[in-house]
Amino acid sequence: MALRRIYDNWSQLRAASGGPRTRARRDWQAWLERRPLIAYWGDSWFTTPLYRNLAWHSFSRIEGMSIRLGRPGLTAARMLTPSACRDNAARLATYGFDLLCVSAGGNDCLGERLAAIFAGRGRMDADAAFDAVVAHGTFERLRARYALLMAAIDGVDGHVRVLGHGYAPPSRHAIGKHGALTVRNLGLAALVMGTTGPWLWPVMQPVLGNKADAERFAHRLLVEGFRDQVLAPTRAAWPERFAYVDFSAVGSRDDAGFWYDEIHPTEAGFGLLATGFNALLRHALPPAKRAAVG
Repeated sequence: MALRRIYDNWSQLRAASGGPRTRARRDWQAWLERRPLIAYWGDSWFTTPLYRNLAWHSFSRIEGMSIRLGRPGLTAARMLTPSACRDNAARLATYGFDLLCVSAGGNDCLGERLAAIFAGRGRMDADAAFDAVVAHGTFERLRARYALLMAAIDGVDGHVRVLGHGYAPPSRHAIGKHGALTVRNLGLAALVMGTTGPWLWPVMQPVLGNKADAERFAHRLLVEGFRDQVLAPTRAAWPERFAYVDFSAVGSRDDAGFWYDEIHPTEAGFGLLATGFNALLRHALPPAKRAAVG
């Protein structure tokens, strides 16, 4: 079977790589001697089918092979289950993957899960609202999901490493903004879905009252909180296996062209993020394969 750049599922990849000690497996391994094999597993930042998201921009600049796993809307709670982490870790090791890129956690902090924290509460400022999220255990539960993943990766043979990412600073100009769903960015499902979001402003408007405070709350929640209480502790616990890209310095707060809706960049915005993402991705690969990353 001819090798492809991108595989949509494990069945496709298994057929292409061949069985142990077959010619297909030897060809597979020879092709990957100086090219990376990368898995992108995550939510809409990686998996919107026709939209040039972060995974699309990242891998478009890489000479190698990849698999895309997950779907839009996934939470870490539903994605990083013990069985999914165990099964995917075993497959990554079996097929000789170099890197697993993970996009998970933002959805756990928004929408109905955010509404559950503030149900029945009165007005408060952005910092008090952030403290309420911390007290609710949101970040603690996310750390536990990432720990499940890393324990599974650590428990299998192979050299695969894991790369996560934080979020770009949200903008008050995008908070409350609906993202129009089109056939181009979501496929035929867009014909019946129409629009998506917002996930933050409808919940936080009665609590915070204005978009300036909503912007500060979103920054503390998605940028600082997720980075400092989920990603950084995970890296501290698995320094040889886990790294993450920090997008906090990206100038997205005042860039009108960066945001497609409340939490998703435009295609151009994702393209900007992919530059920093691939810089760390390159460093995470074995030295012989780093030249394949643009």
